[in-house]
This record gives sequence, structure tokens and C-alpha cells, in this order.
Amino acid sequence: MNKKILLVCFLGLFLLANVQNALALGITPGRTTINFEPGLHQEVSFSIINSGHKDMSVVFMIRGEMNESVTLNQLYAEFNASEESKSFTYAVDLPQRIETPGKHEIEIVAVEMPKDLEEIGMVVGATLSVVTQLYIYVPYPNKYVEADVNVVESGGEITFLIPVVSRGKLDIVNMEAKIDVYSWSDEKVTSLVSNSDSLLSLERKELVAKWKPEVAPGKYKAVVNVVYDEDVSTIEKEFNVGEMFLEIRELVVKDFQLGEIAKFSALVENKWSNDLKDVYLNIIVYNNEGETMADFKSPTYDIGSLSQEEMIAYWDTGGVHKGTYDGKLILRYGEKATERNIQLKISDDKIEIIGITGNVVVRGSKFNLTNILLIGVGVLIAVNIVWFVIIRKLLKKR
Repeated sequence: MNKKILLVCFLGLFLLANVQNALALGITPGRTTINFEPGLHQEVSFSIINSGHKDMSVVFMIRGEMNESVTLNQLYAEFNASEESKSFTYAVDLPQRIETPGKHEIEIVAVEMPKDLEEIGMVVGATLSVVTQLYIYVPYPNKYVEADVNVVESGGEITFLIPVVSRGKLDIVNMEAKIDVYSWSDEKVTSLVSNSDSLLSLERKELVAKWKPEVAPGKYKAVVNVVYDEDVSTIEKEFNVGEMFLEIRELVVKDFQLGEIAKFSALVENKWSNDLKDVYLNIIVYNNEGETMADFKSPTYDIGSLSQEEMIAYWDTGGVHKGTYDGKLILRYGEKATERNIQLKISDDKIEIIGITGNVVVRGSKFNLTNILLIGVGVLIAVNIVWFVIIRKLLKKR
């Protein structure tokens, strides 16, 4: 058991060290894109950011399917704590022909190294690598497009923005987007057609379609067919219409006697066109000093789309005195929640709840950057271990 505890503590410290490093080293730009030209020579610049303001050494490496086309102009660099960033370059020399059309990806990796290279084997967990990508696009022999779709809601109107890039050698005479919108139950809601346009080889343009939805708020899916001359490219996109919200139609306490268990009955309406699962009420009551005197919850409920559900919560009022108390109602759905301040006016045989009527909007929690960062660091740890094994072998050979 002691060994397991020590292992958990070690892994925790190991992860924290990498999180700290993740905030101390950066690289920009994250990506550079080049359209293939036979025999192309191009110099590409990038910068290493020493945002942690520390002394460090950085080793550069290349990996990817076409790494022979890239030459680093510098393999190693030293940073002082006073140096916030440094700029570097690499040369791209493309062959006369690349057989496979489409995207070819190369990565330039910057690996942080300890100042004393003899300590490499002891500090694997305290190092970090960052990457700048190089994308080389080789045109397809005929007509070919890459498309995406972005959905923007503003002022009660949905705008479908469809960027289209020609990745073929031939120009496109005419293209347009046909959009079918489906509800969460796969029922077609509407069909739209964007503007039409032409597209030269390697050119990028944007198609646009607008929709004023007269549907219930909820999740929807857009199936977008980009029709270009005789060909079609299909993409799908899920999006929301309106705002997810629940409405408390009523919150009452019936047959109440002070000192006994009070039954709070809430009638909640789901105005979202999707089912909401694991919804529950949390009611907090404060005393006159602002301290929590009660904190109770309802069971979890599944509320069907566009339907109502009665939610029940119980409070043991033993030792509670008559009076008016401030409180808070929290309506929770997964990681989403909203809060509403309320007052409870308590007498011998009645609890009157003030400030509850109205829409209760369930808003999503903020983007959890820490969780994403921890996942990314876990991947970096595995990559670092592999790279340091390779580096040690190279250093021993030298």
C-alpha cells in the first residue's frame, strides 16, 4: 500500500512539473502552409518563446513523411532567463514531383534540454517539447475541394459560413452549397441553398447561406453538400439553435409544519428540444449571519424534450425559527448550472418562497483549459521519453 501511495505522489509531482513547463515554453507560428511547386525553395521563420524566463537549452529536430525536404539552419540554441524569445529559420526544398496528392505534414520539434547534458537521464519528466507544423499541399490532378462549415447565430438568424479551397489542378466553373437541416430526431427541418461562385485552382472562397429558424431551441445537424461542377463534397455539422433553458413553473411547500420535514415541489419545464438527463435542484438557506444553515438537494431527474417534470426536495426544519431567510436556488444539469437568489418567509405552518418565478437558464461552464492542458502534457511526456532515448544515443556516439 505504501508503494502505491508513493507511486501516486510521484506521478502527481511528475505531472505538475510538466504543467509548469508547459506554461514556460512556446513556439510560433503553430503552422505554415505551402502549395507545392516543382523545385520550390523557401525559407520559413519561427520563434521560440521563453515565457518562463529561465536559463535553458533547446534542441531542434525534424519528423514527418517528407523530412528530407526540410533543412534546419540551426540545431541547437541557448536561452538566458532575460531572453523572452528568439527567431530561427529552416529551408524548404521541394522535389520536382510528388506522386501522392493532398496534404503532407512535417513537424519541426523544439526540445528543452537541461544545461548539463549529463543530467538528461534524471530530468526526463522536467523537460518539454513544442512543435511547429509545415503543411505541403500537392494538387489533385483534376477538380477537388476541401470544405468546412461554421455556424453563427446572431439576432435570431443562423448563418452558415462554408469556406471552400480548391485543391485540384483544374479550375471550378460553378459551385454552391445545398444544406439540409435535421432535428435531434433526424427529421428534416428545412433545406437551404447558398450563393454560387467559381473557384480557381488553389483559390479559397466562402459560400454563405442564412436561415431564420422558427423551431424550438435545441441541437440540430446540418448536412452540407458542396456541389462543384459534376462533383460533390459532403460535410456534417452539429449546432445549437437558441439557448438551453429550463423554466420553473412553480415551487411550493404544501402541508408544512415548522420543525417537521418540508417537502419542496418544483414543476420544471424543459423548453429545449432535446432530453436533459441528471437534472437536480440544490437549495441553500442562510441564517441572519450569512452562514449556511441548510443545504439540501433533490434526486436527479431526466426531463424529456419540451415536457414538464415535478422535482421533489426535502428539508428537515427541526430547530429552525420563524422568520425571513435569504437563500439560493441552484439548478444543475451535468457540469452546467445556474443560480437564483431567493427568500424563504417561514411561519408556523407555511413557507413562502420569493423570487423564484421566471426562466432559469442553464449555461455551460467555462472552457476548462487545465483539463485540456493535462491531457496534452500526458502526451508530451510519452513523446519526451522517446526523444531523450534517441538524444542520449546520439550524444554517446559523438
